Amino acid sequence: MGFGFKGKQKDERLTTLQNKIYREMYILIVVICALSVLYKQFLVEGGIQHVWTEIIIFSVSSGYYLIRSAMLGIFSDEVEMHDRSSKVSFSKRNFLISLLLGVGFSLFLAIRNSLMYGEGTQETVYFFLSILLGCLMIYIPVLFVIMVVPYAVAKYKSDKINEQELEEMDDEDVR
Repeated sequence: MGFGFKGKQKDERLTTLQNKIYREMYILIVVICALSVLYKQFLVEGGIQHVWTEIIIFSVSSGYYLIRSAMLGIFSDEVEMHDRSSKVSFSKRNFLISLLLGVGFSLFLAIRNSLMYGEGTQETVYFFLSILLGCLMIYIPVLFVIMVVPYAVAKYKSDKINEQELEEMDDEDVR
């Protein structure tokens, strides 16, 4: 579907190297954004209002890649390739990461706030346990929804597209 234009012949080696450069650029941009967030949060004492640009870059680029790879049907292929070469499947890895991040962030908030605001051992322990429980009830489901649900939806969509392509190929073979 070239709309009257001839498709240019492309060298696979050149395309592969260009894709490698693009991948490296993406990683570099993500690292720079992460360093910018860390710098603004810990060295400049800025609030969340100073890191919106980085959050948008993280969210939009990750969302775009997830949606685009699912719509092209390559997401399930990427997951399959990962699962072949890794001991832990992609879905288990996402689940464990969301669980560990939720527990880690909850522990951080519970320890920090109980030490800052607790007056005495008994009150500090009470603050720690109540903050930890509250944070666990909030952050584990939120991180689960952020990390596991999009993966499941993208995998489902990608599998459906792959099935449609296989059916179309089978129909063409029958003709």
